[in-house]
This record gives sequence, structure tokens and C-alpha cells, in this order.
Amino acid sequence: MSNNISPNGANRPPSWPRRTARQGLYLVALTAFGALLAGCQPSQGDASQTSEATQPPSVEVVEAVKQPIAQWYRYTTRLEAPERVTLRPRVTGQVDEVLFEEGSLVEQGQPLVRLDLAPFEARVRELEAQLARGRAEQARVDGEANRAAQLVQRNLMAREEAEARRANARAQHAQVATLQAQLDRARLDLEHAVVTAPISGRVSRADLTEGNVVTAGQSVLTTLVSTEQVDAYFDIDERTWNRAFASLAADQDWPVELQLAGQEDFAFEGRLDFIDNRVDPATGTLRVRARFDADHVSLRPGAFARVRLTAASQHEGVLIPDRAIGTDLDARFVLVAEEDGALAYRRVTTGSRFGAWREITSGLQGGEPVVAAGPAKVGPGMAVTAEIVDGPDRTPLERLRERTSQLARQLEGPRATEEATPLVMAEQDRQEQERS
Repeated sequence: MSNNISPNGANRPPSWPRRTARQGLYLVALTAFGALLAGCQPSQGDASQTSEATQPPSVEVVEAVKQPIAQWYRYTTRLEAPERVTLRPRVTGQVDEVLFEEGSLVEQGQPLVRLDLAPFEARVRELEAQLARGRAEQARVDGEANRAAQLVQRNLMAREEAEARRANARAQHAQVATLQAQLDRARLDLEHAVVTAPISGRVSRADLTEGNVVTAGQSVLTTLVSTEQVDAYFDIDERTWNRAFASLAADQDWPVELQLAGQEDFAFEGRLDFIDNRVDPATGTLRVRARFDADHVSLRPGAFARVRLTAASQHEGVLIPDRAIGTDLDARFVLVAEEDGALAYRRVTTGSRFGAWREITSGLQGGEPVVAAGPAKVGPGMAVTAEIVDGPDRTPLERLRERTSQLARQLEGPRATEEATPLVMAEQDRQEQERS
């Protein structure tokens, strides 16, 4: 609404001195016109029209709503998977077969890529044979060492010779242990020749297909991300944090809502589960993380999103329809319907907006009737007939009350629900908050 309130909500720049002058001219003209008609015999129809013309104009009036208000803060983010694995082979070999469907869901332990097993199987057989030969040799030298010990007791063999046989036996034991370790490693390499999924999640495309030679720990086979949850990291400037969130702790499960690019609603609900241990001195921000259940296919890692969360505190605020606010040069104003039926000019300071409603931070009290619509030529001091209406769609306010009630139940139980139900949460970007 502007200085002049019209049914279609058109705004016109105000000019109260001109309006007063026009009203004075209008009254002079009306007096002269009345004197001219005094010497005439008006008809009944003319009298009726004159009576209607002198009636005060009718205007629509909406009462200002006073309620607790908690501020929404918005931030942008990129979704991340809590678990992300770049799959590399643990052995060097040639890709024999890709066992997964690109882009599909896989389970932990599921085979994804199989290398050529022949070289690994041959190495296992070779070491098994060497180990068998080593154990046979070990049995022989053990027997010689035992006989040498008996001969020494009978003084039939020099102690030096017996000690040498015992040393040979110990060396053979070490050799067998070495062969056993090599065999265990070969069997492990054979097992690693079949690359399995280390976590459950969604697999990407195959970067290397059949026939390619891969190097242990270097070649990338594919990537795998977990799908049960997604994380949203975002940075809150320290001024906002100290003012609105200083009392929060990561274990409070503070609710956070998420909106994907191209969507109108904040359709996904999550919880704040991580607050960094320090403010970044380079940016003056504190990094936090919200976690969301990714039971919807559209929540994919890497997606751009917006998150919003409410302040940990609230304040009493006054809300009126945004169209009831006019602009007077560099100031904002409303027309208040007084008890005597006259309109009063009231300068106001506006705050954040939610839907068709605007917060008034000063200049107006809850319950005061403000003009929302009426004839074009109404202004301060004019007598009007006030018709109280519901104003614009109150659905946003009711929806926010319901949302606040839900949050209270989730966070603090039924008692908090009763206290928080009237809460209205107005939206404001972090940039707007910074400017204020």
C-alpha cells in the first residue's frame, strides 16, 4: 500500500501538503455547490445521491498480529556422502571382467571387478610346493639334531658338531616360516584379485574395463558413495553464530531444512550433528554440518542445495499485511483507523517478510487496525468507515505455527509444544541479517 490506498493495491508517492490543499479546495467547491443548490427544490433522487456522497468512504482494515518470532537463516551448500570410496586395486594385474552394472546399488563385500586370476593361482601353487619341500627338509634336520644330542650325551660326538646340527635345524624352521608367510601373501593377493565393495552404496561408471592392466594402489577402477544419508556442510559467520546460535551444541539435534535447486519447498528435514572446534580466522566463519536421511532418490552427493535453520532464541514481533505499508519518500508508514473513525498517519520500521506478511519492528502495536485497501483518495484525518477483514492469506502463519509445534515435539516434548505453538518463523537471508 502507498500513501493512497486503492482497491487494486496501486502505489502512489505521498504528498500530504498537496492532499490537504486538494481537500480544502474540495470543501470550498462543495460549499459553493451547496449554496447554489439552496435556492432550488431538489428532487428525492437528488437528495439520496447527495446523502450517499457525504457518507465516509469505506476502507478495509486488518488488525496487526503480535506473536513470538524466530528468525530463519539460509545458507547454500553442496551435498556430500558421509562415506566416499575411490576404488583402486590392491594388486597389479589385468582386468578380466567388470562385475557390476554402472550406476547401480551394491552391497558391502559384493564383487565388482575381477582381475586375471591365473598368475596369482600359479604363484600360490609354486609356494605351496616350496613349503612342502621346506617342511620335509625341516623334518630331516630336526632328526639329525636330535640324534646329535643323544650322541653328545654318550660322548660319541663333539659338541661343536651337535651345535652345528641344531643351528641347521633352526635355520630350516626359519625358512619354512618364510615360505609360509609368502604363501599367505600369495593367497591374499589371489583374494584381492577380485575387488569387492568396501561399503554399501551406489557405484559410478567403470573407469577401466576388460583388458586394461592396473597398478596396485594407483589405477582408479570406479568410485562408490554411501546412499543412506547425505551431509550438508555450510559456514555461519561468527557474528550471526554468537547472536543466534551460541547456545547450540551438536548433540542437540537442532532441526535443519533443505531445498534442492529447482524446487520451491524446503522438503527435506535433517539435524545439525557437527560444529567445528574453531572459527576460521581467514573467513571469520564457523563450519557446521547437517545430516539428512537420503531415502529420496533426488538427494545425491554433489547436488547444490539451500539449507535453513531457526535461531535458538525468539522475540515478540508485530506482523501486518505487506500491502498495508506505504512509502513516504525515505520512510515507511501505515494508516491506522482511530476509534473516532478518522485515519492516523503512523511511521513504522519494517523487518523481515514472510509470504504476504511483514514484521513491524517499531511504530505499531499488536491489535491496532491498519488500512489494507480502500478508495484512492483517503488520507490522514479523513473520516472513514472501517470494515475489519481477515487480510491476506493467513495460511503461511498457520503453517508456521504447525511447523513450530512439530519442532517442539521433536526437541523438547509436549510441554515445549504448548509454549512454542504461537511461534511464527520469518525468513531472512544471511546477507540481509548482516546488513541489519
